[in-house]
Amino acid sequence: MLNLMRISVAVVAVPLVAYAAPFQINGPYANRLSKADIEQLKVLASKEPGIDHRLKKIEAIRLDKVHIQTGGETAVDTATYNDFNVFNRAGRWVIDTASIEISIETIVLPNSGQFQIR
Repeated sequence: MLNLMRISVAVVAVPLVAYAAPFQINGPYANRLSKADIEQLKVLASKEPGIDHRLKKIEAIRLDKVHIQTGGETAVDTATYNDFNVFNRAGRWVIDTASIEISIETIVLPNSGQFQIR
């Protein structure tokens, strides 16, 4: 019985670890973002309705402005991304909802050689 519990815990833990993918933090002011700023930005992106909540990139453009990209693979050959700006207003980060843009990219999949259909 104990072995079954260990297996079920391992099966549940693997998908959770796989979902928490790392994201990039870059830009000329990246080193000025505090851990609290990054946490606020992560929570903000995760709660905004209508956008993908998988955080991909935070680009610190100014001390009070970051550009965020969320999204990723949505089908076998498609990726969908949301790009938007977030501003720091009196110590609180706020999404500029008018800046939200959605882009859809086709992923070119390699094949294992030439296929000939007859």
